Amino acid sequence: MAMVPPAQRVELYFWSFFPGIVTLLFAFFFLASKHVSGLNHVMPLLPSIPVFYWGMLHAREMPYWFVFALGLMMDAVMGLPLGLTSLMYIAFLLLLHAQRKYIHREGFVVKWGYFAILLAAIGSLNWFTLTLFYGPPSGLGMAFVQWLLTVCCYPVLHRAFDIVYDFINMRRWNILHGVSR
Repeated sequence: MAMVPPAQRVELYFWSFFPGIVTLLFAFFFLASKHVSGLNHVMPLLPSIPVFYWGMLHAREMPYWFVFALGLMMDAVMGLPLGLTSLMYIAFLLLLHAQRKYIHREGFVVKWGYFAILLAAIGSLNWFTLTLFYGPPSGLGMAFVQWLLTVCCYPVLHRAFDIVYDFINMRRWNILHGVSR
């Protein structure tokens, strides 16, 4: 990277940080105050979609330290036990990375199904942990609706991320190989 001009080096850094920036934007949208009563309980878990997508591609795109910090931020804003969401996101990435070599080259339907199963497992673990922490179980119906809405949002965002990923790879290749725009 010694031969890369400074402006293009900054662009390379930007594209390296882009998955994290998108994930933070999704988290801010998820955490934003909603003026409809009860909407927060069924809002799709938008940050989990880029964590899954970028974590599936390569570990450098979604590092563990980043999802840990993201989870701490979300816990602090939502008033959950500090570290719970971090633990869930790290478990999410660990399970994803353990199976990544099997699903990386698969088609969209397999990836979507794995996302749905993984999100259900992590969501169930989260629900169980919160039940132990707070006492009586909360409504499982709202958790199911939230899971369903998140799984239904995945295809659209997956396609958008595919387009962005192809563009990022093209730009990286052009910069590193000295091809002008």
